[in-house]
Amino acid sequence: MAEPWYEIVDAAEQDWDFILELATSASIFTFSALRSTSEERAQFIRKEFPSLRMWVRQGKYRFLLARDRELDKPIGYLLLNLYGMDDLGRRQTFVEDIGALPDYWGRGVGHALFDHATELTASLGIDFMGGEVAAGNPRWQAALRNRFELESYRVVRACTARGQEILDRCKQTQQAHDQIQEQLKARQEKRARRRSP
Repeated sequence: MAEPWYEIVDAAEQDWDFILELATSASIFTFSALRSTSEERAQFIRKEFPSLRMWVRQGKYRFLLARDRELDKPIGYLLLNLYGMDDLGRRQTFVEDIGALPDYWGRGVGHALFDHATELTASLGIDFMGGEVAAGNPRWQAALRNRFELESYRVVRACTARGQEILDRCKQTQQAHDQIQEQLKARQEKRARRRSP
């Protein structure tokens, strides 16, 4: 069997700048977050990234990196929390974040990252890998196609005026996310038409 055009490896420290850039650029503007805007998420990631590096060095988290073999460049990542817990206190891994360069969307990179994270979870003797997808993120269906099971719904109610302002701001930014998703879908369809005879 031929080797795939990509490989999944543990990220090295020299890859962390790429991961930070992707996490604060492409990913946040295409995958809507929970009760935060893209700008707020980018600021939070930049602020918390040094702590995350420390946790990776301590073995509490793992960055998996997708690389394009032919171009020898990183194209995506998955951040796996190795010490997540389910609601009964049983250890599970937890996908904290995943991202890929937009040019590589629809090419199986996310599936390969999830598959590798599944194998890693099993090799640690852990039965489950969890994750969370925002309700407004149209890619939740991709998670189900990738053998994830829908386990629960998260609901939230604003209890203060400030809370309502935050939710309103997030709803407004959802429109921008939807527009980007439509543009990406159009690009993928155009690319598919060019490939077909």
